[in-house]
Amino acid sequence: MQQEITPIAVRPWTLNGISERMLVSHYENNYGGGVRTLNAVRADLAALDAGAPGYRLRALKREELTAMGSVTLHELYFGNLGGEGNKVPDQARTILEEHFGSVAAWRREFVGTARSLAGGSGWVLLTYSRRQRRFWNQVAANHTQAAVDAAPVLVLDMYEHAYHMDFGANATAYIDAFMRNIEWAAVIHRMDAVRADRSLPLEDPSDKALPSRSVEELAAQLAKGEPVQVLDARPRHHISRTVDLMEGAIWRDPDRVDEWIGELAVDRPVAVYCAYGFHVGCSVTKTLRERGFDARYIRGGISAWYATGGSRA
Repeated sequence: MQQEITPIAVRPWTLNGISERMLVSHYENNYGGGVRTLNAVRADLAALDAGAPGYRLRALKREELTAMGSVTLHELYFGNLGGEGNKVPDQARTILEEHFGSVAAWRREFVGTARSLAGGSGWVLLTYSRRQRRFWNQVAANHTQAAVDAAPVLVLDMYEHAYHMDFGANATAYIDAFMRNIEWAAVIHRMDAVRADRSLPLEDPSDKALPSRSVEELAAQLAKGEPVQVLDARPRHHISRTVDLMEGAIWRDPDRVDEWIGELAVDRPVAVYCAYGFHVGCSVTKTLRERGFDARYIRGGISAWYATGGSRA
């Protein structure tokens, strides 16, 4: 099964003390690298001859487990960012008090565990054990150290790639910034799911009501030579920071649709992307559809495209 990139769940420019540059690099390079590795390993497994030596199969299965862990943990990490972490809602407070005695006691152990990993690597997880019906803080030295029959509801990445760009070796400052940015609504949603024995929800910010394509679907269209018009609709202030476009794309100002809409062919589909797949690309897509174009926005925007290793113009 081909693993698709999940659009980044948090608006990267909104975090308190964590830069957009660092978060996007983390998403595109480390999360994206995990997805690409997982797909490559699965392709190798699918092509493996029945007579292949056992050590080759064993190595691939280990790589698959590591990549799967990396992908899932990164998706959960981005999904639990973007809120006001210091304001713990009553529902989360009640659960933490039940399982740790107090919010302060939970925070002290969670932060202390994170600090113990400073200068090293790993993950700190607030995890729910289905077997024991309780929440507990877990340390994972790598992507494969998951507790049996358990699910993480809050994930903190302590690998240096998660913080070195902004904080250098100051892991303590990064941990403090993470705690300020916890999205408790996502954590509560996960808590509700795992206590009801449901799967962890996937935080996907895509507009489900608007026609869209994944970056993988767009790549397949382009590879087949289909006549799709690829439109970069990032705001002028954003495009001024980079000259990179998707392969085959043209940039047009999203605030001046009436000035350039006549350049598009009505009889050819239009793929619209912005930076991350939030409001700008969706807004332009809606306008084009109202004018009679078969327009679809690209989920995750150009950042998701880069995460797949997509070509740049």
